[in-house]
Amino acid sequence: MKADRLADSVCRGLGKAGHGYGLTTLTLLLAGAPALPALAEEPGGEAKTLDAITVISTGTRKANMAVTDSPAPIQLVSAEMLKQSAAPDLINAIANQVPSYNANQTGSDMASQTLTASLRNLSPNHTLVLVNGKRRHITSNVNTTTGAASADLSFIPAAAIDHVEVLTDGAAALYGSDAIAGVINIILKKNHEGGEVDAGYAGYKDGGGGTDSWGANIGFGSDAAYFSLSAEVENRKTVYRLGSYSYADCVANYADCSAVNPSMAGFLANDVQGMTLNGRFPNVNAWLNPPEVHRKALFFNSGAVLSDTLELYAFGSYGKKTAQSEENYRRPSQDGGYVDPATGEVSHKYPLGFNPSEASDEVDYELTAGLKGVLADWSWDFSSSYGKNKMDVYTLNSMNFSLWQDNGYSPEDFYDGSFWASQWTTNFNATHDFDVGLSQPLTFNAGVEYRRDQYGIDPGDPTSYYGAGASSFPGYNPLYNTGSYSRHSYAAYADVVFNPTEQWLLDVAGRYEDYSDFGSKLVGKLTTRFDFSDTFAVRGTASTGFRAPTLQEGYYSAVQVGPTSATPTLQPNSAAAAALGFGSLKPETSINYSLGFVFRPMPNFDSTLDFYRITISDRIGVGTFEYSKAGKPGDTNGDGTPDAAYNAALGQALVNFGYLGGIDPATPGGSLDATARQNISVAIFNNALKTRSSGVDWVTNYITEFDWGSIDWMLAANYNKTEVLSAKPAPDVLGGATMYSAATLINLENNAPKYRVNLGATFNVGKFSLRVTEAVYGPQYQLVAPYDDWNGDIFPDSVLRQLDVVDVNGAPYYKQKIGTMALTNVELTFRPTEQLTVSVGGDNVFNTYPDKIPAAAYDYLEKNYLSYYNSPYLTGSPVGYFGARYYAKLTYRF
Repeated sequence: MKADRLADSVCRGLGKAGHGYGLTTLTLLLAGAPALPALAEEPGGEAKTLDAITVISTGTRKANMAVTDSPAPIQLVSAEMLKQSAAPDLINAIANQVPSYNANQTGSDMASQTLTASLRNLSPNHTLVLVNGKRRHITSNVNTTTGAASADLSFIPAAAIDHVEVLTDGAAALYGSDAIAGVINIILKKNHEGGEVDAGYAGYKDGGGGTDSWGANIGFGSDAAYFSLSAEVENRKTVYRLGSYSYADCVANYADCSAVNPSMAGFLANDVQGMTLNGRFPNVNAWLNPPEVHRKALFFNSGAVLSDTLELYAFGSYGKKTAQSEENYRRPSQDGGYVDPATGEVSHKYPLGFNPSEASDEVDYELTAGLKGVLADWSWDFSSSYGKNKMDVYTLNSMNFSLWQDNGYSPEDFYDGSFWASQWTTNFNATHDFDVGLSQPLTFNAGVEYRRDQYGIDPGDPTSYYGAGASSFPGYNPLYNTGSYSRHSYAAYADVVFNPTEQWLLDVAGRYEDYSDFGSKLVGKLTTRFDFSDTFAVRGTASTGFRAPTLQEGYYSAVQVGPTSATPTLQPNSAAAAALGFGSLKPETSINYSLGFVFRPMPNFDSTLDFYRITISDRIGVGTFEYSKAGKPGDTNGDGTPDAAYNAALGQALVNFGYLGGIDPATPGGSLDATARQNISVAIFNNALKTRSSGVDWVTNYITEFDWGSIDWMLAANYNKTEVLSAKPAPDVLGGATMYSAATLINLENNAPKYRVNLGATFNVGKFSLRVTEAVYGPQYQLVAPYDDWNGDIFPDSVLRQLDVVDVNGAPYYKQKIGTMALTNVELTFRPTEQLTVSVGGDNVFNTYPDKIPAAAYDYLEKNYLSYYNSPYLTGSPVGYFGARYYAKLTYRF
């Protein structure tokens, strides 16, 4: 058991369990490797040291690279560490251990059903995910706010994982597109016997989020062949925190609402009764709360030795996930009403209003097979992988306003269509060590790779896209949303690793890739390390990289509809985008520099400090252009009158997109209903940004020993600063409109914690372990325009005086802040036998919540303007809005 804990400590810092080395192997190496120095024995005969012989498989092409010699910064998360805190998914489990890896806790619309994470506050697309060193396919579900479409880690069972290697350095020259921020390499178990079964339950102190999870792993085979099979099942309920008191104050203060905003009096009179009688009042709104999720995942890993020089291997996964997230409450009168032609009577489908939901049925699978061996002293590896993700999308408990107004009929549930993405990757890699008279052999590695990407959107039922479409999420229309798209790429790469002296290592790598849609890219990397002594080393990297735009970013097309708004997302290379002056996306390019220091001043102590700077050009983002109305923030003239030329360009884009009625609310026959057309924006992916991310990672581990047991100390910290260096203007046809407002760019720089610190101590006494961790999140903020959502009126001075108002290019904004937070996590583990482990614990045990939106702004909008987006918390909290979470779990190994 103590050797297992030691392996965890090694993993946190420099240590890496190598490719094919599981926790059991680590334990054997730690306890009995003949190369180790004499070890101090603890009671029970188990030895403890940080001088573990471990091998890494990420960030270098050199075989059998000892972790203590790694020229690149790598943090490793062991299987035991992944299970700490009973994290709801693999993304959060890794984020709990790696401070520079931040997991999104909530999302809007379909983004909430495929949550992502990012390294160093870059896009999730900037982190490449590998499984056993092979590229993992990405999700088909694109985040229409950030463009993120990375690998969905929720389909990888924790029970299947031996460990995770997190390379926090640019590595596109080694692995190709996407590896700008770093690489996550998930190493699977290779057990041919034994296994484990685990079960757990978790829930929040303040209610909701009840989660039961089950996992299992079993191994079959012999020393010459193995088949490791793992499974995981999760059922997670939603949590009601955001918008919990939606509409309550406005209904209670109806007279105030009508007096302050007379234009609301008409519909309020019709809707107050319906909202009050709604069975969930005052909690009628649940937008931005996490979805209810039911997930099943299966994974296998296998291999067989065919001869002394040849091995066959295969691994793969299959998973299913259903998710359902509630959207904004719709008032009773919002359907416009059906007028009976015989009686003239007006009727509403939902007299008490309704809460539409967006739901998905998702299937995800991948298979990798390969051969590896040795021929004429060359180690070679040939493999091919195919993976696919498909989501069927539904709108539930909703209606189609157009159908209702036209004939008094509308379904409640709609099939909106589906989107899917697949990736086929074939790779050949060869490595040879040459004796060139240096202190160590020169390692030469070269390879070639072929990849084919496909993406498609399939149409929904006609009722889902008729007229205005299903409220909340209109279906995919075959006239302008759907289609299938593909591209292919070829790559060739080479890597040379050598030691000019015994203390000095150099690694030079280059990669050339050619894509069928945008052309070719050549990138390179120089990595070095110099060991001044056994206790101190310096390492550094200079590299260039790139990221190919995903097909999802290039071809996704849909309409997001709110209670009084609609935002069509245009394909960048479509006729609609061409009308606005846009074209196809280009690849992002990056320049990465890092400098690190490695300290091992004494036994049982290690520390690393790594500085980095990443500059990204042609960074892809989503630009949004709002239809200009008098007195609205979208008034591009700035004089209180709409900009006719600007509106005409947006109108033509919408006509080209397929909305023949354009966007003017006064235009009859438009595809968008008049209510939704009160606030129109057009969104489009573009290459407008150049950013720089700078920071430092610090990881330290120390083990202290006592007569009664031991304490494992851990400190892991990250500081990150994001700067927007430039932003391209919008095309001329938009009349000089900015692609991104100054406030949007400021938010990009400040919408994530400036720093994260994890401080932890694990007390080990006999069969008990107590882990206490303090997770500290630095401050962040967003700038918000002080306008109401209804008329675009600026807040009165009496409200503005209570806010932290700043001037941005002559326009007022107020800061919504999340201050520094410290969350305490505690876990008690009892091992009554070698096979059985029981743990109970809590995350955020003191029930800490992020700062709320300034009361002056929240109360004013809630009471006077019936604000639709009335979350009491700032969206984007790194820890969510859910409070303390408690759990219990049991693991049985056999």
